[in-house]
Amino acid sequence: MNRLNKKFFITAALILVGCAHEAAVRPDGLTPVSEFSYKVSDGKVADDQWWKSFKDTNLDALIERALKANPDLAIAQAHWREARASVAAVNAQLLPRVDAQASYQSSRTSANTGRDFPGMPRRFDTLTVGGQVNWEIDFWDKNKLSSESAVAEAVAAGYSVENAKVSLIAEVSRLWFAIQSARIDAECLSDEFKARYREMEITEKAVNAGLLSTDPLSTTQLAAAQAKLDMSNAARRLAAYESALRALIGAPQTEKLPATISTEVKIKKVRPNFSAGIPSQLLLSRPDLAAASMRLDSAMAREGVARSDFYPSVTLNGQLGWQADPASKIAKGSSGFWSLMPAIDIPLFDGDRRESQLEVARSRIDLAGAEWRKAVLNAFREVEVTLVDIRELEDEVKLAERVLEAVTQRLENAKTRYTAGVADEREVVIATRDLALARRTHANLELEICQATVRLAAATGGGWKK
Repeated sequence: MNRLNKKFFITAALILVGCAHEAAVRPDGLTPVSEFSYKVSDGKVADDQWWKSFKDTNLDALIERALKANPDLAIAQAHWREARASVAAVNAQLLPRVDAQASYQSSRTSANTGRDFPGMPRRFDTLTVGGQVNWEIDFWDKNKLSSESAVAEAVAAGYSVENAKVSLIAEVSRLWFAIQSARIDAECLSDEFKARYREMEITEKAVNAGLLSTDPLSTTQLAAAQAKLDMSNAARRLAAYESALRALIGAPQTEKLPATISTEVKIKKVRPNFSAGIPSQLLLSRPDLAAASMRLDSAMAREGVARSDFYPSVTLNGQLGWQADPASKIAKGSSGFWSLMPAIDIPLFDGDRRESQLEVARSRIDLAGAEWRKAVLNAFREVEVTLVDIRELEDEVKLAERVLEAVTQRLENAKTRYTAGVADEREVVIATRDLALARRTHANLELEICQATVRLAAATGGGWKK
């Protein structure tokens, strides 16, 4: 009896070793404020087709191509498929493993061994048919927690696909508006260069005629050279934007992108007015935040798996089947066999392997928690900064419109005066130069506020819903 008591207490002590490790506490989240600091619109939050509000068929076509051919999105989708397959593999650990077995053995003994007895056959043929079962009983939820971790990772991978779509659509839209802005820059800078070059020629004639000193000539020459340099820089920016957009939509670098509008008339883009909603909604409307939260759930489950390694594991092993010689007796009652062997594996010493794995799991909880908090803080930052951009850009666009109207009227007056002979050509050239600058400024601001609107749509989740 004393021996039984000792064995019982030793076994109980070993089992309770794992109780010394308490479960980790989930990191605290962030409490959002009641509303954002800035408001720019009383409209609705962007929906899942928000880019169509710009009424740009070229943009619609580019986004459709990107969703089909973008390599980054394909990579995210492949990771998602991999994670879903891993769930099935991990879930299999919760079920017994059953294997069918069949073997045939034929042997013949030598007549020269001294073991050849009369009446005893020298040849033996044995057929074995049966199955084997192996099952680890999940007493401590180790396999269950592994499954929960895999499921959380798969869900996070799915959210990452949605986040990749939101980011891709926003980046295609942003680049398309940047391309339009760069094309307008190139056109306006060309007009400005022509005007400055003509101004230089007029000044040069006046200097040669002795009407002006050489100082104004050097100034106009420098201005013309700077305008030519600006044209070159605009061409390089345009090429970079177009190259980046081709890569996003999976197009060859030699493909020609759709044409855009001209600056012959005042640029006025169709632009939706999106709302930022309320901060508490932001936590539920962004797929990257949902993915970060699921990765934290996965890390919490993995910590539970690491803790369960401190407990004993119980495995059931069994065999069942028939074995006979000759094979004709297979499946008869006398040929049946079976075995059942439960086994318990009690961890004693492993050189702190389990302690190290538990520390790794808990550090990953801290990492996932920090990444989640970082994602939330970044989400609020993106919304706040974009709201400020839109508010300020709206005022700048209104001012640029008034300047453009004034400069346009100034050029008309200069042309009228020149035709009437009361003004020289230089006055028309200067007004033409200023009009090119005003057009460029206004168009760029219009397209910049379009890009800010795109950023707001993406920052609020791009219409994504769980």
